[in-house]
Amino acid sequence: MSEKQLCMGCMSPLEEGDAKCPRCGYPVSGVNPPQYMRVRTVVGNRYLVGRVLEVSGDSAVYMGLDQLDNTPVTVREFFPTTLCDRNDKGTLTVKDGCAVRFEGYKRDFLACARAVARLRDVLAVVPCFDILEEHGTAYSISEYCEGMSLERYVRKNGPLSYEQARQLFLPLISAMSTIHLSGVLHLGISPKNVLMDEAGELRIKNFCIPETHTVNTACEPVLVHGYAAPEQYEEGAVCTATADVYALAATLFFALTGKTPPESTARTKKNEGLMMPAEVADSLPSHVKESLYRAMRISPNHRTQTAQQLWDELTATSAVAALLDNETEEEEDAPRKKSGGRGFVWLIFAGVLVVLALIAGGVLYSLGFISLGTEQTTTTTRPDLTMPPTTTTTIVTKQTGTATVVVEELFGRDFYTLKGEELEGKLTLSLIGYQFSDQPAGTILSQTPSAGTSVDRGAVIEVIISAGPKEKTMPDMAGWSEEHARLYLQALGYEVGESLLLQVSDYEAGIVEKTTPAAGEPIVAGETVTLWVSNVVADDPDVVG
Repeated sequence: MSEKQLCMGCMSPLEEGDAKCPRCGYPVSGVNPPQYMRVRTVVGNRYLVGRVLEVSGDSAVYMGLDQLDNTPVTVREFFPTTLCDRNDKGTLTVKDGCAVRFEGYKRDFLACARAVARLRDVLAVVPCFDILEEHGTAYSISEYCEGMSLERYVRKNGPLSYEQARQLFLPLISAMSTIHLSGVLHLGISPKNVLMDEAGELRIKNFCIPETHTVNTACEPVLVHGYAAPEQYEEGAVCTATADVYALAATLFFALTGKTPPESTARTKKNEGLMMPAEVADSLPSHVKESLYRAMRISPNHRTQTAQQLWDELTATSAVAALLDNETEEEEDAPRKKSGGRGFVWLIFAGVLVVLALIAGGVLYSLGFISLGTEQTTTTTRPDLTMPPTTTTTIVTKQTGTATVVVEELFGRDFYTLKGEELEGKLTLSLIGYQFSDQPAGTILSQTPSAGTSVDRGAVIEVIISAGPKEKTMPDMAGWSEEHARLYLQALGYEVGESLLLQVSDYEAGIVEKTTPAAGEPIVAGETVTLWVSNVVADDPDVVG
């Protein structure tokens, strides 16, 4: 197929006589603005360049076609317009006095592209598969993903329910944890840069050099107001993973409400309120509202520090509720009591039930420890797991009909997410035990019947899930209400001693500033935790809808 038969807007075939593409509407005679690459430029003697899709402070992104296998791609060109121009031949020329900065940023661009390319196995990342230099600049070639931005999706379909958002965002947040561990920051997460692909899953795109998303830069800064953390607006500030945590929480806030959060620079440390429509706030579990608030605190030091911590906090009460379902058949909601510092609702009675169930039944809450008495030796088909003892359970399969279905592979998937979904063949999950492992708490480690087995529709699949690692680290409780922090830590299996009051603190009264052991330090089951709680009365208490 020749170039002339392709639409340069979407790389789909054109019929003879078409004036514009019937699929995307791009005109056959369409051209790019003069400062960008010309339509039908070829990069790397392989990639055909089409129209400009978007621009950022360090680059321009084009529709493209891999002519080797005839598949659409995106071509990202390093093109910081503050440092360079394009000549008549299409080659970039560096502006006077900008050569050192241009070359330094180009090295950063290439390093970022290589880092993203190494993340090709992370499903939530749009994969980069080629990197090259020519025309006086550098290029990264990525997969072209069909779909629409999360912003457009929500504007078109309305805000998501919490259950919809939970199923979409938890994999994305987990992926960001992996991305951060690889040393990569995004700093531009927003509904514009989160893509809803054709499979209905969220993917993150547009990784740029960090200077693109801060004001302290020789690039033209691109900060998405409402989603950029306050430190990104500060001259000389160092941005860390917690800036991405802020943006993740702000993007989740938008998905739930359909509204852009207030710009971070318009909020203050004494008035960090996040006003949320009452009908949305009433539909959210209390721990979700509090998790959003903590993840969007103004001070980076007082904010949720990592994507993994945000994931843990968003899933904690879901795990509590799931465990209660296994321990009791009561269907009535537990009495609720208002939280002291923020107007959040906390399920006090439910928390007490969980702790009592853990003590009485000797059952591990999925984010805590197992204590089943005498150590035993157990085996598993997954040799990379280190497992504590578990009880022996007789397998019972519920027969519901003659039609059969093949059991799917469940290893590595989140039990609490799957439990709320309808599995193929109306199979149901039954939790029969826990095991320590290096997998996140709640991850399915084994199943009976095994994957590939034919069973009756409606059969029960019994699973053992991860209790998380045997060795724990102290979670960061800074910013939690004393009451919430105490119940959370007790549910994790820790003893919580008498709180110590601080007369000088950045927090308002009743809010935890730190703990002993400190956040990140090793801690074992049964160890006593001390909460250091502010006793300072705030002049302007936080308001959270």
